[in-house]
Amino acid sequence: MEDYDVSTNIDLKQPQNMTMRRLSDAMRETVAALTGVLGEHALPYTERIFEHLLGRSRTDLYLGVQRSFDVALTDRLDGIVGRCLDREPLDYILGTTYFFDREFIVTPAVLLPRPDTERLIEQVLRHEPAQRLFFADMGTGSGIIACILTEQRPQWNGVGIDSSAAALSVARRNGRSERISLVCSDLFRAFRAMPCFDFIVSNPPYIRTGDIDGLDESIHRFEPRVALDGGDDGLGFYRRLAREAPAYLKAGGFIYCEIGYDQEEAARSIFSAPTWEDFRCFRDLAGRPRVIISRNNRG
Repeated sequence: MEDYDVSTNIDLKQPQNMTMRRLSDAMRETVAALTGVLGEHALPYTERIFEHLLGRSRTDLYLGVQRSFDVALTDRLDGIVGRCLDREPLDYILGTTYFFDREFIVTPAVLLPRPDTERLIEQVLRHEPAQRLFFADMGTGSGIIACILTEQRPQWNGVGIDSSAAALSVARRNGRSERISLVCSDLFRAFRAMPCFDFIVSNPPYIRTGDIDGLDESIHRFEPRVALDGGDDGLGFYRRLAREAPAYLKAGGFIYCEIGYDQEEAARSIFSAPTWEDFRCFRDLAGRPRVIISRNNRG
């Protein structure tokens, strides 16, 4: 695609007597409109918006930039651009996101997946055997973790647990396998205390309550606070997991959790003897602590 000159303000509205315009012009104008807020992200946002509007792949867009764009789509385009300018995440606007090479449905009832969570999934796949296992995805949200794990390991069955019925509704739409059950529960309260899970995985809320309003506007205004807020020190969910999980996790079974970049030592202290052992921490691509695992020592 040709370079975009974003130095001028361009009205996306077209005269009523025009029914078509060049796709390249429509895309250039959209980049110009978004650049002030999104900077270098304006072009990839524009590409995804037009993929969505036209039902074309990114490659098709670039091959067809001289084709016509139906101005009947302008109102829809303007609506999407306006919401982007208000800092609403594009994934919520379009209703889908991409994670682990798969498209997932998302709504404002669920946290948007981050690349860091791929590290969590990778550690589970690396450490757990490819045999028949039963796991819990605690705080499943959109269900992405349970979905990817059961798709990567057809021998596994899982239960996605969340206290939000709205989040579980999204997870249900994302599920492709009957090997995932969904349960609305505040942690393990809906379960009878018995060691039934081979492992537990969780991407819990771990942001300090006082830090949430300082996050990017697109996060603190639009993403569900319950999925972000880890309490005063960000560690409340981990303490509950460390205290409650051993009654439901088989002896020797591991728990896998995503953590904040500065929470390694606190997590080590929480998942410690006498109930937990063999604590390990793995780093993300930026070299920061991101995933912890610990073994249930109760047996």
